[in-house]
Amino acid sequence: MFTIHFLRDPRPNPDKRTLTMDAQRTNLLKGVLLGTTIGVLLQLGGYLLVRGARSEFGWVMFVLVPFISGFAVAAVVRRPKRIVACCITGGVITFSVMLLFGWEGIICCAMSSPLVAAGIAIGACAGYRFRGRLIDNLPAPNKMTLILILLSPLFIAAADRVERPFRAVQQREVFTTQTTVAAPPERVWERVAATHTLDGPRPFLLRCGLPTPTRCELDRAGVGGRRVCYFDGGIIAQEVTRWESPSFMGLRVTESTLPGRHWLSFIDASYELFAEGAKTRIVRHTTIGTRLYPRWYWRPLERWGVTSEHDFVFANLRRWMETRLGYHDHESHADEQKP
Repeated sequence: MFTIHFLRDPRPNPDKRTLTMDAQRTNLLKGVLLGTTIGVLLQLGGYLLVRGARSEFGWVMFVLVPFISGFAVAAVVRRPKRIVACCITGGVITFSVMLLFGWEGIICCAMSSPLVAAGIAIGACAGYRFRGRLIDNLPAPNKMTLILILLSPLFIAAADRVERPFRAVQQREVFTTQTTVAAPPERVWERVAATHTLDGPRPFLLRCGLPTPTRCELDRAGVGGRRVCYFDGGIIAQEVTRWESPSFMGLRVTESTLPGRHWLSFIDASYELFAEGAKTRIVRHTTIGTRLYPRWYWRPLERWGVTSEHDFVFANLRRWMETRLGYHDHESHADEQKP
């Protein structure tokens, strides 16, 4: 009697292979969705826990909250590429929600994004190593991961309470800019004291949304005079505290209705005019009070914002002298001077 043996095809079943690939895609999607959701919830939750009246932000907001978010994502999602995808997607969604609800402006989000991204990246690296060396070796790794995620808001709230007295201290910064105008101090002084029209090309930050000055009015010359600078989104009112025409004008800010930036306030300003032959060198100082930390990160960005407004005013001043009064100087320029 003959027995017929059917040989099995060594190649994998196409249907099974398709099912395996579909399962992998589903697992990938679930992992990315879970990690992104946890990252967004921790970032937004941490922001809402810490922001208060939005008058002060520090290390907890810009470093610790992103760190914990990245750490939690890496503790849930195993593969490095998925961790990166979750962190990037979560960051984009978080900033989008802040912009959508008007919690923060686009400039604030853009300026803080490098610091936030660094915090998320460091947290993700730490979480990835922590999971591989400790959590995965525990009897119940999923339970430990869940406990860590649930404890995260408590840790953020505790850190915020510890940091609050330190970041509540207002730091003063003085930013100085100077330019040279081809006109005598007497003519320049008139335009510095009161500028009826400010227009023309704007620096980058003003084009992106920082308030742009449109004119400045002075009710009377001398100490005690009220000088009001109008912006496209509010005003800054100043009191003249020192008047030495045409060489020095000191100003104290008495009112500001500019939107946003509750952590920053304008304190005072001054203009110094120096005769240099037929030209005039103008030096402008602006003093601000700020509660943004870490200072090593925010100081250069605040300087950039304040001096951008200086440069816009100086450009108008030079253009006025050239087009209206006929003073020309092809070498005039504006230079930012560190205090």
